[in-house]
Amino acid sequence: MRTQSVRLAQVGDYSVSNWGDQLYPGVTGHLLHRIGLQAHVDHFAPLTGTTLAGEPIRPLREIRQSGAAAVLVGGGDLVRFDTTTVALDHMAVPQEQRHGRLLRLRAALFARRHFLAGPGVWLPRDDWVPGAPTVLVSVGARRMAHDVQARAAVSRAAAVWVRTSHAASQFEAAGVDPDRIVLAPDMIFAHPALSDPDAAAERGRRVVHDRLGVDEPLVVFHAAAFHGWPEARVEAALRSLAGLPVAVLSLGAYSGEDRSLAAAAERADVGALIGLDADEIISVLAAAGVVFTTSMHAAIVAGSFGTPVLTPGVAKTAEAFAACPVPPRIEGVSDEGLAETVRRRRGQRVPHDPAPNAAAAAAALSATLTLAGVL
Repeated sequence: MRTQSVRLAQVGDYSVSNWGDQLYPGVTGHLLHRIGLQAHVDHFAPLTGTTLAGEPIRPLREIRQSGAAAVLVGGGDLVRFDTTTVALDHMAVPQEQRHGRLLRLRAALFARRHFLAGPGVWLPRDDWVPGAPTVLVSVGARRMAHDVQARAAVSRAAAVWVRTSHAASQFEAAGVDPDRIVLAPDMIFAHPALSDPDAAAERGRRVVHDRLGVDEPLVVFHAAAFHGWPEARVEAALRSLAGLPVAVLSLGAYSGEDRSLAAAAERADVGALIGLDADEIISVLAAAGVVFTTSMHAAIVAGSFGTPVLTPGVAKTAEAFAACPVPPRIEGVSDEGLAETVRRRRGQRVPHDPAPNAAAAAAALSATLTLAGVL
C-alpha cells in the first residue's frame, strides 16, 4: 500500500450540464479516501469549469503537462467513438434539432478545438500523460469500434473497471486481457449521501415544499429525448397522471433536456423542478413518493434510498443494477401501464441497504489501481 501522496489526473465529462457526470469527481475523492490512498487529483474535461466542490476543471489539452503519476478516465459512458454526437452534446443542441450539414461542420470545429486527436473523445491516439498508466474507472462502453486505431487506444489501459457485463465483453472482444477487467457496480452506488437517507429525504421535502408548495409524496418524472422521449410523449405521460402531485425533474441542459421537460410540463399543467443543484436533486429523489426515470444515475440514487423507481425498460439501467451484489428494486413500466403503476407504488418505500454495493465499488477502485501499479 502506498503511504505517500500521489498526483492523479481524472478525465471525464464533468463540465457538461448533466447531473450524473458531475457527481463522479466527488465520489471518486470519497472512494480514494475510503481505500486509504492519499491523492491530489486534477480534473480534465472537454470544457473548462468547476467541479461540484469548486475545484477547477482544466481543458483536455493541458493534461500532458499535469505531471500526473496515473490517469483515471471515468466514470461514465466514455468508451465511445461517436465524436460528432459528443460535440453536439457539449454544444447543448436539442435532440430534435440535430440535422443539417452546417451543424455537423460546427460540431467538427468544436471537436477540433476541444478534443484530443484519437478514435474517441476519451480515447486519444497518444498516452494522456507520457509514461503514466491509464486506468478506466466505472465506465460503460457504447458500441465498440474494432479498427486498428480504436483497438490500440482501448488496449492501452492498464486496468478497466466496467459497470456492466456487456461492457466487459466489449473490452475482451477488443483485445483487453480479461485479468485486467474488473466488473463492479457504478461508483455512484457509493455516493456518501446514500448512507443517510433520512437526512436526505428531509432536505428533499423542504425543496419540494419551497419550489412547488407540495407537502405530500411527489411523483417525480424524468425522461430524456435520446432515450426515445420527445416532448409529445412526455406530455402524454404527464396528462395520464392527472390528479396526482407530479413534477418533471431536469438533470441539466444536456441535449436540451431542461427546455423540453419544462415545455411539456407547462402544457400538461404540472410542476417543474428545473435548475436544481446536485444536492437538491439527490434530496428530491430521496423524498419522492415514486420516481419515473430514463436516467441510470437517477435510478441508482432513488433506488438506493428505497424510493420506488419505475423505468421504461432502459437496458443500460438494468445492466448496471445486475452488477450489484444487492441491487435496489426497480420496476419496468409501459406507457399504458404508467398511471396505474404510479398510483400503486407511490409512497411504498422499499427497504434497502446500500452498504454492500458501496463496498463493491470501493473494492473495484482498489483492484484497478493495484493492477495499474498505483497501489
